[in-house]
Amino acid sequence: MEPQLQPAALRRTRQREEARRAILDATEAILVEDGIELFSIRKLATRCGYTAPTIYHYFRDKDGLIDALLEERFSRLLQRVRRVAVGPDQVANMREYGRAFLRFATSNPTFYRVMLRGPSDGGERKIRAAEQARDIMSAPLLALASDGRLWTDDVEAARQSLWAMLHGVVALRLGNPKYAWSKNLADVALETALRGLVRALPARNGKNGKGSES
Repeated sequence: MEPQLQPAALRRTRQREEARRAILDATEAILVEDGIELFSIRKLATRCGYTAPTIYHYFRDKDGLIDALLEERFSRLLQRVRRVAVGPDQVANMREYGRAFLRFATSNPTFYRVMLRGPSDGGERKIRAAEQARDIMSAPLLALASDGRLWTDDVEAARQSLWAMLHGVVALRLGNPKYAWSKNLADVALETALRGLVRALPARNGKNGKGSES
């Protein structure tokens, strides 16, 4: 009897996954188009083709739905961050994490716009995948701070300044895609931020070098 039940179970699993995917994709589209203020389950039901009871079956309420969307989308960023090859050079690690984020954000503009809206409660609840990605990307900065390599003792300000730079580059490109942005904009902005934050290692001849170590 068990082999006969497996195809039906697989179909149900596939149907649940398809329904969940369709609901999340429609939620993302509405949030980008109308914003969270105009978002409603009724509008979502019309958009995705599933009834309100079905939506509530998969997600407890509107807040739970938006948080689930962010968790799922941030999981993709987390996967990308985890694939970054790192080494002993923490400045190089910061550079590679920054590049990975910029590539991901610019290639996933819809996700990026939803990501900026944050959790449904304005930030009180944490998105686990987002926290994990942030911790991984912040590790090189914390290591440099521990070694006394930062120009400031305010590590949180240093971290936020890097995020501001990364978000700024993405926002400029997505906000005005027809402008002739330099192909080197991201690399120059990232390198400028790193050189401004990180103390140079002493040169081998005993004189201080300029900029970051990499």
